[in-house]
Amino acid sequence: ALFWENNMDKAEERFWSYVKKTNMCWEWVGAKTKKGYGNFWGGDKYIYAHRFSYKLHKGEIPKGKGYHGTCVLHACDKPSCVNPAHLWIGTTKDNMQDMIKKGRKADSRGERSGVAKLTWKKVEEIRKIYAGGKDTLAVIGDKFGVDRATIGYIIRNKTWK
Repeated sequence: ALFWENNMDKAEERFWSYVKKTNMCWEWVGAKTKKGYGNFWGGDKYIYAHRFSYKLHKGEIPKGKGYHGTCVLHACDKPSCVNPAHLWIGTTKDNMQDMIKKGRKADSRGERSGVAKLTWKKVEEIRKIYAGGKDTLAVIGDKFGVDRATIGYIIRNKTWK
């Protein structure tokens, strides 16, 4: 058992000292992650504050499958909220679907990708060069610093649609 599970009264008292209740969300005002999730020190390790709140108010969080296991999701979409009325259990897939449904998934295709070597302007140029029929995929790829397979995907509209 974790330290805080053996000392639940002390852990719960410390937990409440970092919660600011409003009419809607219960804001975690303690330490937070870069993404805004409450970070609660349980005495031997950190636990997300919303997960601690879920466990405190609703019971055990099922183990779940996969790398992330079972997620505790926010109906209110506020990572710092610990209001148990706003928390629900789901899979990673549920979390992704909820994110998409609520319009929080950033579109990182094309130029917006952090690893893109091309721009839309270059893709248009690639298509014009290929349509001219003078250069092979490998030659065009060399000109733009990408593999010939990448050029093939662009030409066939598999990528950069």
